[in-house]
Amino acid sequence: MRGLRLPGGASLLRADDTADGSTPMADDNPVFAEIPLGPLSAASRGEEPARAGGYLLAVVPTTAGQYWHYLVDQGLRRVPAPRLHGFLAAAGTGLRTTPEGVIVLDEQWAALPVTCVTWYGAVAYSEWLGSRIGMTCRLPSAAEWQYAAAGAAGLRWALGDDFDRKTYAPTATGPRPVGGTPANAFGLRDMTGNVFEWCADPLVTDDASGHVALGSRVIKGGAYTVRNPESFENATAFTADELSTVPYIGFRVLCPSPIQVPS
Repeated sequence: MRGLRLPGGASLLRADDTADGSTPMADDNPVFAEIPLGPLSAASRGEEPARAGGYLLAVVPTTAGQYWHYLVDQGLRRVPAPRLHGFLAAAGTGLRTTPEGVIVLDEQWAALPVTCVTWYGAVAYSEWLGSRIGMTCRLPSAAEWQYAAAGAAGLRWALGDDFDRKTYAPTATGPRPVGGTPANAFGLRDMTGNVFEWCADPLVTDDASGHVALGSRVIKGGAYTVRNPESFENATAFTADELSTVPYIGFRVLCPSPIQVPS
């Protein structure tokens, strides 16, 4: 276990935790990185404030092993919950559903990003995690996600303005274990590539009655299913139906109010 232990079992990334190139990991709770306050680029700002940051964001996407703890704690292993998730029957995805309808964890794939979780499932996990560690937890907004990925410099991809296909988008038929990319300026990994990530923002349209939510949510970051560099750009946003359970969308958790920790 690396990182500074916080109350409730979560951990905060320290400046020297990635000096050896390793990925800080917790057994069942996320390791968070602090995203400092900084200017939000005009391209990503929209109606958001002109400054962003001042929150904690999970260093890597939520893993299958971490979601497994949520399933066990909430008694959801044997209860159909299509509004929350829909795991495949095939092995090799971390979590799978047996012919009897029971969700099981393949231990050797516990470090894969959890996928096949709906937007509602990602929200439910975040709220459960918050109650578990005694902090407010939620999904990041698209602007918060983009700032964490791009930094104050507004980089095109998490590690710079050049697209490194070997790092971001190697040929693959499924997700890789989390932590496969180097850390960005804030210590975050996998912000570009591997799996898309759910954001809090709804897809809205304007009509005579004003803003109308269309039942879809923003996803960002790119995935192993796409190849063109533009799809991976920090500023690019796609949308997916809130009830989508596909093997290329995951999520990571944000805590909006950093707590005071020892220096």
